[in-house]
Amino acid sequence: MSEAAVTPPDGIRLGRWFTPARIALVVWGLMSLIAIAANWQAIGALKLGDTDDAMRMAQVRDLLAGQGWWDLTQYRVNPAGGGVVMHWSRLVDAPLAAGILLLKPLFGQVTAERIVMAVWPPLLGAALSIACALGYRNLSDRRIAYVAPLFLIMSAYILVQFRPLRVDHHGWQILLAMLMMGQALRPASWQAGLLGGFFAAALLAVSIEGLPIVTLFAALAALRWALHGRGDERARLCGYMGALAVGAILFQFATRGPAGLMGTWCDSLSAPYMAAFVAAAMVVFAAVRVGPTHVPARLLLLAFGGVAAAGALVWTEPLCAKGPFATLDPIVFDLWYRNVTEGRPLWTAKAHDMIHVLVPSLVGIAGALLAWRSAKAADDRRNWATVIAALSAAATLSLFVFRSVSTAHLFALPGCAWLGLRAWAWARTIRSIGPRILASAMAALTLPLLGGMAVAALLSLAVPALQKAEGRAAARVAGTDGYRTDCLDPTAIADLNRLPPATLLTPIDLGAPLVFWTPHRLVATPHHRNSEAMADTIRAFAGDPARAEALVRRQRATLIVVCRTANDFNKYRHARQDGLAAQLYAGTPPAWLEAVPITSRAGLALWRVKPE
Repeated sequence: MSEAAVTPPDGIRLGRWFTPARIALVVWGLMSLIAIAANWQAIGALKLGDTDDAMRMAQVRDLLAGQGWWDLTQYRVNPAGGGVVMHWSRLVDAPLAAGILLLKPLFGQVTAERIVMAVWPPLLGAALSIACALGYRNLSDRRIAYVAPLFLIMSAYILVQFRPLRVDHHGWQILLAMLMMGQALRPASWQAGLLGGFFAAALLAVSIEGLPIVTLFAALAALRWALHGRGDERARLCGYMGALAVGAILFQFATRGPAGLMGTWCDSLSAPYMAAFVAAAMVVFAAVRVGPTHVPARLLLLAFGGVAAAGALVWTEPLCAKGPFATLDPIVFDLWYRNVTEGRPLWTAKAHDMIHVLVPSLVGIAGALLAWRSAKAADDRRNWATVIAALSAAATLSLFVFRSVSTAHLFALPGCAWLGLRAWAWARTIRSIGPRILASAMAALTLPLLGGMAVAALLSLAVPALQKAEGRAAARVAGTDGYRTDCLDPTAIADLNRLPPATLLTPIDLGAPLVFWTPHRLVATPHHRNSEAMADTIRAFAGDPARAEALVRRQRATLIVVCRTANDFNKYRHARQDGLAAQLYAGTPPAWLEAVPITSRAGLALWRVKPE
């Protein structure tokens, strides 16, 4: 059935121009224009919503200023230790740098940065919208390809990663996960496997956080071959594993050079992971060459491939068995990582956040199960089973790691859309106007954002304690003592930029914005590879006050800068009542500091470290 012959959900046959991809572009384009207009003031002020966006742009600026493509060191962070080698990928930096380089002759550096930071995330989102429309068109109800973009723009946890100024890697992760899903839903072939493995390797090059998703699709391809033993499924599996192993090596060399092939980092694509992929691919190739005829034998061989991959990983770097954050200093883990929302389990979030996370996944699973049950063709049932397995795994992962929510909701879209289409069709069969309107409104609740809002509203009415808890959380976010939570207003930035370049000791979350806005050097930013300097920073603010001066001088900091209302600064001052943070908050700094007057009244405060 061609795209042009598909009857859209409203029952009206569209013209040939209205293909799923074009509809996806129109829907996303309109949403992007609204988003840019709504964020116009923030774009003009470059008000970044995340510290990683600030550091990403600092990396891009250094690249454009002549720093080597393979050199990912951030030299203005931890200068006493020679800088910090970032675990990020140049794949994310490249389009940002190219856009600025292209626009700089026309608009200048500052305006070029604003344009690129405002436009690039929505453009990346447009690619995601098209990928959803094309990827989900292979499901049994072809109308899903037409409505998937609508469900996409109503998925808040996805949309937020493609808003203007959101230039970090999370949008890339979502897009590449969707491209992998699209290949998994295609008819089995070498090409589908090769492309899926290539996208998997790219996802890992962008962030090793994608490893569970990469493993998931490898397991699905392996399970399909193990259960059926078909030649096309064998081709898909071999293509996926071969492209994953070779692609990981090629991406690593392209973005980090020869040194990247030998590194043994556990928090990014490196030798241990590449060894695991090669080992798994070799076992898979051997297994399909043997070609056992019985399902248990195929399952056993594939299980051995998983064991070989794990063994190669641990043999290459034993620390990787403990996870990427195993080497964090305990004080950094307690006072920093435990407060990073995206890495925390869902049950530590606010009640309304939990509702908005769970409802789309549950609706998506329900819709996908019903679609699987109603599908007649074997291929359609197999594709819906793929959606169910991927969504179930991603939704389970999102319970333990909050950052996985976007991927879970991405895989929930087809189930939500299938359920919404059925509910809408049923509503239109009701003759009475009132009940038909009510039923149509109920159908709209399959849209992720609306469904979450409806459940949250009903639970707030039924459980008043939820509303009170949300009010207390909002009060905490609003700040205290009359200071603004965002201390980096233009006046404060101008005050800092008038000072000669120096090494600043700041609470960790303030570091990256200062790297972006000022020419100063920073002891620490919220990036875990700088664990030792992060530990010194926290101990200086929240540890033994008798050791604070020695720690500050060891890091060669000459200025201390704090935002009085920042969450991390308040955690430091509450951790120890006589610590440096508590003294600075109370306006009673130790004798080795002297205040530096500034004109900003936003809550920023500065002290100069006196010479020894």
